[in-house]
Amino acid sequence: MSAEPVSLSRTLLAFARALRVRQGAALAPHGLHPGQDALLCEIWDAPGLGQSVLADRLGVEPPTVARMVRRLERAGLLERRRDPDDARSRTVYPTPRSRLLEAGVRRSVGAIGDDLEQEIGPAAASRLRELAALATVALRTEG
Repeated sequence: MSAEPVSLSRTLLAFARALRVRQGAALAPHGLHPGQDALLCEIWDAPGLGQSVLADRLGVEPPTVARMVRRLERAGLLERRRDPDDARSRTVYPTPRSRLLEAGVRRSVGAIGDDLEQEIGPAAASRLRELAALATVALRTEG
């Protein structure tokens, strides 16, 4: 008798855990944790974003971004400045120190995807990208 198939959500959770472990190992030499790289990449690509915009782009709640920004600011990697259009708001900028990490962080995180693609093949990797994007949209849709 064969075992019951593993549920889709369980399979995806196992994938997410494995990816997070691999990201943690790749980011540790840079003094970063999984998730911080995504926030830094957003700021490196578009300095001066507000925290609510960052939350939307990362798909997380604003308090999560606020905590991440505070930690990265304490580490000397980000700085908050007053928004010239709204004195009550602050925008986020990379520091010169974070710019020194940029190439290495992007390379380390990119290598994870490259390794996976090499292991499963380009066609499967392309399909995985499509399915992951489709699933992300489906899960973020209310209803």
